[in-house]
Amino acid sequence: MNLKPVPNIEPTTRTCFKCKSSFTSYLNSNAYSIVCPKCGTVYSIYNNVIDKSTDLVKTPREGVDLPMGTSGTIKGIRYLVTGYMRKNENGTNYHWDEYTLFNPVHGVAYLSQYDGHWMFLKELTGLPSTEEKVARFEGIQYDLYSRYRSKLKTASGEFIYQLSSTETAYVEEYINPPEMLSKERTADNITWYKGEYIQPEDIKSGFEVLTVPARKGVGMIQPFMAKFNSDVFRQLVILLIVFWGLSQLYFLQSASEEIVFQQDFNISDSTNKKEIFSKSFDLKHGLSNAEVKLNTNVSNNWMYCAVTLVNEKTGDLYNVDLEAEYYFGYEGGESWTEGSNWVSKVVSSVPEGRYYLIIYSEKPTSMKNAYITVSVTRDVYIFSNGLIVLILLLAYPVFYFYRKNAFEKKRWYNSNYSPYDDED
Repeated sequence: MNLKPVPNIEPTTRTCFKCKSSFTSYLNSNAYSIVCPKCGTVYSIYNNVIDKSTDLVKTPREGVDLPMGTSGTIKGIRYLVTGYMRKNENGTNYHWDEYTLFNPVHGVAYLSQYDGHWMFLKELTGLPSTEEKVARFEGIQYDLYSRYRSKLKTASGEFIYQLSSTETAYVEEYINPPEMLSKERTADNITWYKGEYIQPEDIKSGFEVLTVPARKGVGMIQPFMAKFNSDVFRQLVILLIVFWGLSQLYFLQSASEEIVFQQDFNISDSTNKKEIFSKSFDLKHGLSNAEVKLNTNVSNNWMYCAVTLVNEKTGDLYNVDLEAEYYFGYEGGESWTEGSNWVSKVVSSVPEGRYYLIIYSEKPTSMKNAYITVSVTRDVYIFSNGLIVLILLLAYPVFYFYRKNAFEKKRWYNSNYSPYDDED
């Protein structure tokens, strides 16, 4: 716990008229109401003089996370904790803690804690505009999250406004994580606040406390990933897709797709299931791929070829299995087709050099003759490779936005104005 003094704040000691206990005043003439930490008597202060009061509030029965007199740093400013309140939503069991913070130069600010989620709030001098379920301030849109009445449960310390143990405030909260706008309306006043999510570890380090309440669920304005900006990430994904598209266009344009070999063969019963040797041909363009393609005359039948690409100089072998199946017919008055009378496969990373093919063919015995054409195309564009790259590029973004969507649904779970209510 950090009890270091805040510059230009000189505490004074006051005495409760009811219980005669002494307590410390930090705001002095800046305070409007003060609550005796022992008996809960609520006093009003005029010209730094305490008025006797008959109003009482309950005081905290247990120790609070940031006791009165604790000092800490938030957003580079050192504040002193001068007041504490526990409030609840009228008619429910939901409750949260609010701390009043004071700095002689920067004035009053507030910390709110609910289920381990902290928000830092300051009163606005400007007035946001509202329409239906939206509030706008300084060009930023905030969406309505909740409307409720808040009621004071316990209090202790000093406050810059008149505190009442019985008054309820009507609250409207609008969010644009990690920020929010809060409108608080009482019988006499309307006050707007702007809040920002504060990470629990920043509370621990700023106020030098060992523990803070553990977070439960998703906070109302908790950022999905504290170090990630979703808009920037979305723009990065768009740039990656554009870069991928341009790169694929480049590869498509630069691929030579040169047919370096083509030969026709007649597969009869005498040559079926036997090796056939092709004429030689050259593969150029250094280390690149080669597409081996089989065209057939199969009709309601099939044809199989095992093709071996052989380097004449090194003896290196590259094997591909090619099977063409093509069937068609009529059923129920409609025509149908299945398969194709051609098939191809690409062999990657084939060095340049002089090559020939060994073709082992197999046809069904029902076919007397099968006519096939075998061709080799050098340096072809392979869309599937680009598709794999795209899938890899988008894998994390898809995972990110899936998780973010699930995170947002949890955020809006307790809201009566959830944009996800219409989803199945």
